[in-house]
Amino acid sequence: MIREPILSINTPGYYYGIAYILAVVVMVLCLPKREHGWWRYLLAGVLGVVVLVTSVVTDGIVEIFFPVITFYILSIIGTIALINEVSGIMAVYTGVRAFIMAEFVAAVEWGFYYFFRQPFHLPANSLTQMLFLIVIYGLLFGLFYSIECQGAKDISELTLTIRELIQVVLIALMTYGFGNSMVLIGQELFGTKVLVGFFIIRALVNLAGVTMLISYHRQRLDLHARNEREKLQDMLQMQYQNYEVLQKSMEIVNIKYHDLKHQIALLKEDASRADALESLEKMEREISIYEAQNKTGHPVLDTILTAKSIYCQNHWIELTVVAEGEALSFMDPMDLSSLFGNMLDNAIESVEKIEEKERRLIHLAVTTQRGFVRIRLENRYQKKPVILNGRIETTKSNRSYHGYGMKSIEATVHKYGGSLTVDAHDGWFEERILLPIHD
Repeated sequence: MIREPILSINTPGYYYGIAYILAVVVMVLCLPKREHGWWRYLLAGVLGVVVLVTSVVTDGIVEIFFPVITFYILSIIGTIALINEVSGIMAVYTGVRAFIMAEFVAAVEWGFYYFFRQPFHLPANSLTQMLFLIVIYGLLFGLFYSIECQGAKDISELTLTIRELIQVVLIALMTYGFGNSMVLIGQELFGTKVLVGFFIIRALVNLAGVTMLISYHRQRLDLHARNEREKLQDMLQMQYQNYEVLQKSMEIVNIKYHDLKHQIALLKEDASRADALESLEKMEREISIYEAQNKTGHPVLDTILTAKSIYCQNHWIELTVVAEGEALSFMDPMDLSSLFGNMLDNAIESVEKIEEKERRLIHLAVTTQRGFVRIRLENRYQKKPVILNGRIETTKSNRSYHGYGMKSIEATVHKYGGSLTVDAHDGWFEERILLPIHD
């Protein structure tokens, strides 16, 4: 009678190696990627192979336990920092969570194999182990992928302090240390026959650690989302307050403009000298530009465009507008002022950096087509903006309102069921918005 080999309750090393690699893959897929770096993936692949080989070669060698674990953790953090567009703190934060995730999955998978193989009379061979690994790893890492990628758009924008990072690291250390020490102490005191209870405790400790880290992460995302909503609302209110101020100012300007028009007409009638008449005619031509421009058919849009046009004229910026303003009548005035205020502010900020005044160009078009409003804004730029995941990376030093102008535009577009695309090529930045016309 051939006796089956006695299985050790300790999880094989290569289980952890595979788990570390898959945990990194989950995190990498859920985070924004760095651009222009195929070599990054090649290097990450080489590092993954090294991790897997190390997990096999060092399996069971207790003397180098801590250096090897440190190497695994640094490899996970380094791979995330290499491939993903995240800060150093976020790379550590994500890497530590990936490490505990891998520890939990590897321990649980081996537990299923260890306890359920014999009742089902499955042979203790590599094929059986691999089938268990594929099924359990696939289910658990698939679950973690769905959890991690919820709110993935905002993960890279999370801000963590050193104190908060230390809290996450301590949770991970306690989870790993307590869970593994229970098995090591139990094996020293009682041998392998009574280790079932300790194995269950280790699995529960790892589960508790993973749950705490996930809960903490979701809490951070919820807090970030709440702060986003508050700041966007502040920006919306601020843009509308700016519009109200502009509206009052433009009313005064309009009154003064009409008075000046009549005064010039009277002076022209009494002007006897040719040079005086020529000066008055020049003044009349200049103010006629003000009269002709930015009459779109929507009073809110007219006010915003007029104010921005005056600013552009004073800063050597050429702003051209072709707009069917009446098509935007379905929009709330606050939303409309926020949308066009932010779009034009971003464009003006970009072209102001251009040294050649003749290249300071902004074009805005608002047209209707088949039940949709098409908004297209084009402006020149000095330095090509970085666009990641459809968003422009901010260059502002004040990070408290990092990219909130663009986020406010996105929020307004989504509120009306529209779409927003941005592109930068051949020295032009282009912003295209498509809004369904509501009755």
